[in-house]
Amino acid sequence: MKNVVDILQDLIAIPSVNPMGRDELDSSRCGEARINTYLSDFIEKAGLIPLVQKTAIEHRDNVGAMIYRGEKYKTIILQCHTDTVGIGDNEKLLLPAEKNGKIYGRGACDCKGGLAAMFAALAEAATRPEQVKNNVIVMGVSDEEYSFRGSLALGEQEPTKNADFGIIGEPTECRIVNGFKGVARWDLSVTGKAFHSSEPEKGINAIFRMAKIVNLIEKYQSGLNHGETISVGRIKGGAAVNIVPDSCTIEIDRRLTKAASPQDAFNALKKYLSEQLDFAFSFSDLKDAQHAVLVDGRYPGVKMLSAICAEMNLDAIPRQVAFGSDAFRMNAAGIPTVLWGPGSIANAHTDSEFVKIDELKKAKDFYLNIMKNDLRNHN
Repeated sequence: MKNVVDILQDLIAIPSVNPMGRDELDSSRCGEARINTYLSDFIEKAGLIPLVQKTAIEHRDNVGAMIYRGEKYKTIILQCHTDTVGIGDNEKLLLPAEKNGKIYGRGACDCKGGLAAMFAALAEAATRPEQVKNNVIVMGVSDEEYSFRGSLALGEQEPTKNADFGIIGEPTECRIVNGFKGVARWDLSVTGKAFHSSEPEKGINAIFRMAKIVNLIEKYQSGLNHGETISVGRIKGGAAVNIVPDSCTIEIDRRLTKAASPQDAFNALKKYLSEQLDFAFSFSDLKDAQHAVLVDGRYPGVKMLSAICAEMNLDAIPRQVAFGSDAFRMNAAGIPTVLWGPGSIANAHTDSEFVKIDELKKAKDFYLNIMKNDLRNHN
């Protein structure tokens, strides 16, 4: 079987961009189907049977495999998403490059590095299944970067929905992450009145109105609780440069501590803006709403990971992070789930995305140790 570095380079070279609802992107780069074909072939060569889960999006399945030891064993799911963000005009991001002990390319750390390490560990475990001390599922999961349909399928379908513990290989620099900020996302829209731009005073400029709202949101963030944030990530408005725009929409991303629920955050901003503005605006329904989560450090799975980290001379102290992941959906489905993976979130989504080769190799060994370490012994 290929080693973990070769697997990662293969995965980077297979484009799997999440279109995120955009039709204008090159379809030859979009979707997870090509990655899924690679993973299915890899699984079969390892002597295992591919496990395929249909999602709500056609041709964007979850693909993985399971080593089943029996009913008396606990079930652990190790998963990484197979989609990536786009590459823009930088074609080099699809050409994996090894330099100074690092592998560069789109998805190197988010999340194909963790994916490569998990499947390399699975292939090695399959050669000595008697050493595996849990029922182990390793899954490549679709659509994490946008509408998380893959992780929703994990929580709804057999055999993944019955897992006792989950580990997601997001880039955490090989540290345990057991706490996640909540998230709330929604659209905010305003309307105006279209008119020819030669006489703009006869129209009502929706983009000007939205500019006032964006300035207010920037001011609003200064009063948020410590650790909480708000961001405007996208803006869309206008039909042509010579027409006063009659509509404008922004997308809001709000990150939350346990002090506020997604609905609380939604209601609070609506109240604030209503008190500041003399024109109407509208909110969409919440498009994503996840409460902040903390998996107790005393939970057997977290204790097991801490013990493995200590044995491998890695940081064994669980911590919390601000970025989102499929851990929200996994925990909401009743599967206690944490993050642990190679690479740094600081490099994710950038044109210089990379993962250190030594972290990649440590990750393969770490995931293999999870498979061999009986979860029942950590109660």
